[in-house]
Parts: sequence; structure tokens; C-alpha cells
Amino acid sequence: MKTKSILIILATLIIGFFIGFLTNGQITRYKLNRFVSQGSYDAFKFRMMDVIRPDMDQIKDIEPILDKYAQKAHETLEISKENMKELHENLLEDLKPYLNEEQIERLDRTQNRYKRVWERRRGKGPPPHRMKRSGQGR
Repeated sequence: MKTKSILIILATLIIGFFIGFLTNGQITRYKLNRFVSQGSYDAFKFRMMDVIRPDMDQIKDIEPILDKYAQKAHETLEISKENMKELHENLLEDLKPYLNEEQIERLDRTQNRYKRVWERRRGKGPPPHRMKRSGQGR
């Protein structure tokens, strides 16, 4: 009887752990996606309107201002993305002379994987699929 009680408590703890782990992952993914989408023009305006909650009389005055700053925010994010891409390419160029062939291949695979993920997020590229990591039996 004592063993049965211990097993039930242990199973409850394990199930609770996994539920918490999965819930935390979903919340983190949601927040990350929300953060990433902040650069989009419409998302910027929508969030600002949601925070301000203007009445009908204020909307006609506020909307042109939000349009202006939403456009600036979008342009700034696009410039930042290009700068980060260039920075990353320069990093790889500086690193490659010091890396062996296997390390270079891993870098290239990782870079290609991130590129595919980014393109899928933007509506380009093939549908997602699970990739097997080399050397791992997943």
C-alpha cells in the first residue's frame, strides 16, 4: 500500500513537471513571436491603439501620427535586420580561417537552418519538417 501511494505521488509530480514545462514553452514562444512581430507596421499601430484606447473623435487625429511612427519603426527594424545580417556574415568570414572543415560545415548547416526558419515565418519556403541531427538517433 505504501509503495502504491509513493508511485501515485511520483507520477503526479512527473505529470505536473511536464505540463509546466510544456506550458512554459508555449508562453515563451508566444512572447517571442509577439516581440518579433513588433516591427510590422500594422502590429505597431494595433498595439498603440490598444494601449491608448482613443475615442472616435481622437482616432482621426491620432491615426496619422501612428502611421508616421509605424513606418519609421518598420524602416528602422528593416535596417537593423540588414545590419545584423552583414555583421553575421563578417563574423563568419573572420572565423572561417581558424576553423576546421567539420566546424565550417556545422556553421553552414546552422546558418541554412535559421534561414529556412526565417523564410517560413515570412511565408516563403517549404513547410516545416523535422531535421535529424547528424550523429544523433532522434
